[in-house]
Amino acid sequence: MTPSPSSGLRRRETTWGLLFAAPAIVFLAVFSLAPMAYALAISFTKFDLTSPPVFIGLGNYRSLLGDSQFHNSLRVSAVYVLGTVIPVWALSLGLALLLVRARAFSSVWRTLLFLPSVLPLVSVALVWKLFFHLNGAMNGLLASVGIPPIPWLTSTQYAPWALIVMSWWHATSYYMVIFLAGLLAIPGTLYEAAEIDGAGGWDRFRDITLPLLRTTFFLVIVISIINGLRTFVFQQVLTTGGPANSTQVITLMIYQTAFSFTQMGRASAMSIVLFVIMLIFSIIQFRLFRERE
Repeated sequence: MTPSPSSGLRRRETTWGLLFAAPAIVFLAVFSLAPMAYALAISFTKFDLTSPPVFIGLGNYRSLLGDSQFHNSLRVSAVYVLGTVIPVWALSLGLALLLVRARAFSSVWRTLLFLPSVLPLVSVALVWKLFFHLNGAMNGLLASVGIPPIPWLTSTQYAPWALIVMSWWHATSYYMVIFLAGLLAIPGTLYEAAEIDGAGGWDRFRDITLPLLRTTFFLVIVISIINGLRTFVFQQVLTTGGPANSTQVITLMIYQTAFSFTQMGRASAMSIVLFVIMLIFSIIQFRLFRERE
């Protein structure tokens, strides 16, 4: 039986598609999948980098169940994520709405507001560390209104909030761009028709903007929660997890366990737990989104 021209065309398209995708597939396999598989394998071992790994089964995972410091890092991560992502959603959407309505120098405003998200994380953290210093600009502003200096980075009460406030500034611009893309994709004729029908600003926002931004909201929620759980640089540079482990997020504890205490097997077990937590959050969000759809 002679093959149809369409089947030959599909085979050629598949072949060329695989060829073009091959570099990305190889990169993903070498730098993502292989390290994940290796981390999973050594999470079942006792491995200190100086001697060969010794298989201990679920020993690392059982020890984490009774590790109060590990439980504290999970709590600190949860507080950081909740304190960061919810305000960032509101701030980024608000800025996107303002930019959509901007007429003068709109491109300039978009560029300036997007700058925080493209600056190097370490540089941003160092600047904010100076800003939150006991003799820094923040306490200088407070002193101008008669408020005594606050130990932002050396107090268990204020250090977590200092990191959260800094994350608002840094993350808002990134998610603002995503919301802005979603807002620009909404046809303007819908707003014009609603205005002709007598709908006010809040009615248009509630009945048009929010429903048509549902997919964008879902994307922002998933990415922001995952990025919040993956945070590391800010805590490492500003507080190194202190004071008294009040800012020791799970990623920082993994890093310190692996490279300060050379307990690679235990650190790998922590990373697998973190991966499972992020996977569960993502699955729940996907299912909730499908049900809403």
